[in-house]
Amino acid sequence: MSRSGWIRFPAVGSRGEPFALLLLVLYLPAAGSATSGRAIFEGKGACLACHAIGERGGSLGPELSKIGVIRSPESLRQALVNPDAEIAPEYFTVVAVTKGGQTLRGIALNEDDLSIQIRDSDGNPRSFLKDDLKSLRRERRSIMPSYAGRLTAAEIGDLVSYLRTLRGPPPKIGPRTRQPHHAYSSIEFLDRIGRDAEERPDTLITALEIPAGATVADLGSGTGYYTWRLARAVGPGGKVFAVDVQQAMLDRTAETVRKHQLNNTELVLGDETSPRLPSGALDLVFIAHAYHEFSSPEAVILAVKQSLKPGGASRRGRICRGPSLRPARQSRANDRGTNPRRDRAGGIRPRPRAGDCADRALLGLHQAGG
Repeated sequence: MSRSGWIRFPAVGSRGEPFALLLLVLYLPAAGSATSGRAIFEGKGACLACHAIGERGGSLGPELSKIGVIRSPESLRQALVNPDAEIAPEYFTVVAVTKGGQTLRGIALNEDDLSIQIRDSDGNPRSFLKDDLKSLRRERRSIMPSYAGRLTAAEIGDLVSYLRTLRGPPPKIGPRTRQPHHAYSSIEFLDRIGRDAEERPDTLITALEIPAGATVADLGSGTGYYTWRLARAVGPGGKVFAVDVQQAMLDRTAETVRKHQLNNTELVLGDETSPRLPSGALDLVFIAHAYHEFSSPEAVILAVKQSLKPGGASRRGRICRGPSLRPARQSRANDRGTNPRRDRAGGIRPRPRAGDCADRALLGLHQAGG
């Protein structure tokens, strides 16, 4: 059973003003075996009869090569046990009854005033003149049967785990979508006096409940402020990838990590469209004071999703209600530069205005391995 909730930590800013650290934690059911799930997908479940992965499979249902990025584990599980719960209009069941009394069910391919073409439940295309039909209607239900009675709970868990591994090829890199805002990338800001009191980093890291031995990335490591704390949290058996697009920042991160006598950190020089993280290898990707710097946020967030292990839980945190730290003119310019549609496509809502949560935004995406 899933459950979620907010953890709230009161804090005080450098000038005495209060703000709150909010951490949203979402727990999801334990993941199954992706290997067993693939065998069920291709065998007992007969999923390829209706669904395709790349060039292989049927065309009655949606193509699934990126379903692990598009849908959460809960959504996938619900689609298997109750296909009618979330169904797009193009996959509503079309019921055509001919004047001869034959009833056919399928999905609509094309339709105009005079005719309709459907793909029937066997996957065959059929065409009808509407004058030859006794009735034609759409039903808000899926042609896909429920697997609740066909597979055990464990088999459904395995199938969900396999579907979560379907993440498609790396995202295509397009042109810059916005100008990044660099108000928070200066050394003065990252190493400012009072940052510990404002952000309470140790409280935040503890609240994330990162297990010993985890593999973590600090995306936008800057001067290593959070990197060394993450490295300490995962312990000698864990690993932290410190990612930045500036070599000078990576050098400072390395210096900070050495200062704290830690040797479980790997430096990664990313670029504007990819953090260059290993695929499906990470338990947590930690992003603090960096999302607003992304010139191609959709490509970066998709790459982040592909770097995470399938299954498990997601965790997101924000430091809220602090004073605005960016110059007003730069703030307004960056607000105009943000592309809300592309931000939503990448899974992140449009950044609020200066002075609210986005001034010190922090995002963590965690997916525990199954």
